[in-house]
Amino acid sequence: MNIKQLKAAKADVVAKAKKILDENPDGLTDEDLATVEDFQAKAADFDSRIEKAQKQVNLRAAFSNGYDDADEDTKNTGVEAAKSLGDHFIKHAEPRLKAFSAGDHLAVQAPEFKAASDPSLTSTQGQGVIDGYATEYQRAIVNQRRERLVAADIMGSARMNGAVIKYLVEKAQRIAEGGPGTVAEGAKKPYVRYNPLELVTESPAKVAALTKISDEMIEDLPFLADYINQQLVYDLSVKEEEQLLKGDGQGSNLTGLFKREGIQKLDIGSGDAFDGLLEAIQMVALVTPLTADGILLNPSDFQSLRIAKDNNGQYLAGGPFQGQYGNGGIILNPSIWGLNVISTPAVDKGTYMVGAFRQGATVLRKGGIRVDATNSNVDDFENNLTTLRAEERLGLMVPRPAAFVTGTINSGAGAGAGAGEEAAA
Repeated sequence: MNIKQLKAAKADVVAKAKKILDENPDGLTDEDLATVEDFQAKAADFDSRIEKAQKQVNLRAAFSNGYDDADEDTKNTGVEAAKSLGDHFIKHAEPRLKAFSAGDHLAVQAPEFKAASDPSLTSTQGQGVIDGYATEYQRAIVNQRRERLVAADIMGSARMNGAVIKYLVEKAQRIAEGGPGTVAEGAKKPYVRYNPLELVTESPAKVAALTKISDEMIEDLPFLADYINQQLVYDLSVKEEEQLLKGDGQGSNLTGLFKREGIQKLDIGSGDAFDGLLEAIQMVALVTPLTADGILLNPSDFQSLRIAKDNNGQYLAGGPFQGQYGNGGIILNPSIWGLNVISTPAVDKGTYMVGAFRQGATVLRKGGIRVDATNSNVDDFENNLTTLRAEERLGLMVPRPAAFVTGTINSGAGAGAGAGEEAAA
């Protein structure tokens, strides 16, 4: 029996007992007294069962509000899990939003929305990547609206619960002095001294974004859900990438990947930019046991490489309508040397980075993305506006800085000149 049925059964028992008492104001017979006492015991039993059932309802509601992943929400409560952050916010805020009318105070706090615990891997086919060589990337549900790859997509990802996390950072050169060697029988063996591993402590930073909406927008719940998904969360992701790549570590900022000590340096100057990138790729493999799987470039530099032509005037990566020399279809964002290219303004113009992103860097996420709303911010109340706030907590762990190479790049320097005659033949 559910809570409603239990309460109805208890009410029926209480009504029967009350009827017997009302019909015998001068006293009960022994038989009536036994009947009323039996009803009293049944009512107490129903109270116990109702209390137990209510506890189960409360537990299910608690887990539905963010104690577990979205998939568990569906499993435990039978309620369909929200498919996006906007839907999640509406799901928890809908009763308050529907009761809201212009001029009333509004304050809505939805629980954190977490990515699925087992996000599917997205294939890199169609990106112009050689299968089995370049990395696959994860498109987590919390940041699903992306027209392009971003840095977090090709980095590792891990969840954290504590305030800080400590890990060891490997030096580029493991051996500081001496080294193993062959020795004759009975001869003195050589000493080797290793560079000590550095213990680093990382703490997550809070990344947040605000936007304002009108009372009319609040009344249209499907529109509000899409607005959160397509605008607010996207802007939050832009700031997230900026912090992950070039946060300066000051105040509440993360220490971004470009600011980490131990990263290898290689300036690609007047030589062929493609040759320079290949050299940087090989530097990762020579110093670490890892293989480079991605390249970061500013959109301006990537465009210069993308429109590079050979001496026959043919685009190296294919023209606007077809592939090189009419072979194959056009690839909008072609790979370079088989690696995914992340084209983002978070990389300074004239700068690049090559690295083993999946193994060399890990994005730490503490909880999920949270969206709150209030019309009590600044002068919102008198202007019939509501402020939406989205925020998340994340950090960056870089256990192998030597797995990354950065420096300046002259993206227009000699890219592919003289490469077309044989192809044309």
